[in-house]
Amino acid sequence: MTADRPCSRLRAFVTKNGVLSAVLLVLAICLPFTAAAILYGLDKESQVRDTEEIARKTAILLVRSFEQAVEPVDALLRNFAINFDPQWTPTQIYDAIRSFNVPKSIVQVSVVDKNGLFIASNLAAPSPERIDLSDREHIKVHMNGSAGGQLFISKPVLGRVSKQWTIQLTRPLTDDKGAFAGVIVASYNIGDFIDFYKRLRLEDNMLIALVGLDGVVRARTAALTSFGDDISSSPAFKAALHARGARYDEFSLVDGIRRIGYVVRSDRYPVMVEVAFDEGYVDAQTRDFRNAVWGTAGGLSVTLLLLGLLAGRYLTLSQRLRTQEVQTLAREWEAHMLEAISRVPGISVLHVSGTRAARIGGESSDGLADLVGHYVQGETFQSGARGLKTPRVRTVHLSDGEMKREVQLVTAPLAALEQGTAGNGKDLVVFAVDQTSKRMEENKLYQMSKLASLGEVATGLAHEINQPLGVIRLAATNALNGLKRGMPPDHMESKLNRIIQQTVRMSRIIDHMRIFGRKSSESFEPSDPVDAIDGALQVVGAQLRLDNIAVTVAAAPGQTQVLCRQDQLEQVLINLLQNARDAIHERRKRTGAGFHGCIEVNLQLEDIATLLPPTVRIDVSDNAGGVPEDILDKVFQPFFTTKPPGKGTGLGLSVSFGIARDHGGTLSVANGKEGAIFTLRLPGLRLQRSDERVPADGPGHSEPAGSAS
Repeated sequence: MTADRPCSRLRAFVTKNGVLSAVLLVLAICLPFTAAAILYGLDKESQVRDTEEIARKTAILLVRSFEQAVEPVDALLRNFAINFDPQWTPTQIYDAIRSFNVPKSIVQVSVVDKNGLFIASNLAAPSPERIDLSDREHIKVHMNGSAGGQLFISKPVLGRVSKQWTIQLTRPLTDDKGAFAGVIVASYNIGDFIDFYKRLRLEDNMLIALVGLDGVVRARTAALTSFGDDISSSPAFKAALHARGARYDEFSLVDGIRRIGYVVRSDRYPVMVEVAFDEGYVDAQTRDFRNAVWGTAGGLSVTLLLLGLLAGRYLTLSQRLRTQEVQTLAREWEAHMLEAISRVPGISVLHVSGTRAARIGGESSDGLADLVGHYVQGETFQSGARGLKTPRVRTVHLSDGEMKREVQLVTAPLAALEQGTAGNGKDLVVFAVDQTSKRMEENKLYQMSKLASLGEVATGLAHEINQPLGVIRLAATNALNGLKRGMPPDHMESKLNRIIQQTVRMSRIIDHMRIFGRKSSESFEPSDPVDAIDGALQVVGAQLRLDNIAVTVAAAPGQTQVLCRQDQLEQVLINLLQNARDAIHERRKRTGAGFHGCIEVNLQLEDIATLLPPTVRIDVSDNAGGVPEDILDKVFQPFFTTKPPGKGTGLGLSVSFGIARDHGGTLSVANGKEGAIFTLRLPGLRLQRSDERVPADGPGHSEPAGSAS
């Protein structure tokens, strides 16, 4: 009894403080490695700082060494430039430079005239055939004056006279009036720098490089020796251009090795020196310390892990029993909840396992469960739900032979009984919501909006019909007078043809009004959006002309098609045109009846460069001044209107927004330079070949319509 009492207390503590125990266990295991990582990081930072400091001091010494090596050569060039006489003959120039006591590192000293032609060098006497060096960079910079009269240090070049790779130290020569008269050139042997840098390296991949301010390497030693490489895109090089020195911590653009070091720029000459160590070499300096730290952390973590495993095993056994109880209660609660949901009218819940479907809850009298049950057992649903990992929402049209229903299906995979494991991919729960009543109410609202639009344009339609009636009356009167006067039959025939043409025109107007005014079709059909624009202008065009409002249309037919109910698409455009007309009327009240109203309808395709079907964009803009900024986000709200009582219902833009959404598109508004711009975007269709079939579903309806009928 005495021995069991501490164990009981321990079990009680672990059970009541399971989360706390798990946190402490994780901390106990991670703490040694965290401490080791911190210590290792601090040591590495210290090593990196020391490496950078060594590189910085070395680079400073090398810059000073370069300046000391170049200084006597520069002095020689200055003295020659001061004493130079443009009247000297080539032989006199040759004798002058032959008298120079040049360092061994200078391969040759040469003089070039103002036209870039080689005169002589200490290696080559004057010759009648003079070499043209005007294409060399170190000559051109003095000929065009871009060197500013200063010492120029060229990129590595292969001498045409010396036949050696050198860098050219050049200064301009002037006459007694200060005009450019030539160039004095000292060719410095690159090999001297490379040999010197090789002797200074502490490890094979250590980098020492002499770089010009143009980003071209003059001399470079590492595992591979090179010169002439362009490193102008190096971050360290760019930083050193704007400061005397900069850190070097990057991958080399030449050999791809990551190095750590420093770059120092000369204050006297247009060069900089890079000194950097291989990152692997830096890491090797901390290897012994790192091994000791990680070894200690590993041993301590193993000890704590063993203790944690013992405690975790106990927790697992005790929690497994509790989890099973909780899961059982959760399943019962879920079953009660689903059964309660299934009793709501218009909602049915089914459990689908493979090709079998079982209704959850009691029987219903609306037949929705049977209709959905038959559908989910079909191949269309099965192929789409196979391998489902996350919930999916689809809207389908189902029919029992008497009534067609619009049903929203929410399909979700059921998790396995074991906590933390995935389901088998075959057990699904399907929530079916009958949207038929909602859709019927929306259609009624659409129909009311269409009839309201027809009422608003009644005056224009009457004018549009009255015009052909007047033409018919005039043609009939002329025909009757011609008959009385004994005119030839051709006269009578032309008048009767005129009457027939006008009756056809009236018939088209009336047919379109009848088609537009009837109830919308339930199915979506491919249609050219230009047809919808033309149909909308047939309805409101006459009214706009009576109101002296110009309408400009920029739309070419045959570009693409959209899947839509065309009368609803026309309704959106009619609402936007009427909205623009009303805005122009309001501006005329403020500015005067002489204001020239203008509406533009522009159709264009977006995303046509991708492989996906394009997006159809229709802009309806006006010059009425725009929508006030404080109500821009309210214009699509139901019953919101800025018109006086009796002039508007506040439903036009709201209905249009709903139609655009039902077609898988968007309707937005923004202010342009002269007025409001309403933008309708709809998903376009890829133009089909004659042997391809266009589906009959609407946008976002991935299941075939009537697939369960």
